[in-house]
Amino acid sequence: MFPISGLHVVVIMFTGYLVGFATFKALFGNSPVMNAAGGILGVVGGMLMETVLFIIRSSSKELSSSVPRSKKLQ
Repeated sequence: MFPISGLHVVVIMFTGYLVGFATFKALFGNSPVMNAAGGILGVVGGMLMETVLFIIRSSSKELSSSVPRSKKLQ
């Protein structure tokens, strides 16, 4: 069985490629090199977004674990 925990990364990469490809296709016409470059930029943008979201999730868990238990109950 395949692990499902990293599936969101694959979905973001695929979606980023499609959005970048379609955007560059609309901007530059039928140039395959520019279309592929747009797809690659879309993947890079998606990975940057995943990185920022990972940092936010990690820091929020860290902040919530550093709050004393008595403060959590109030």
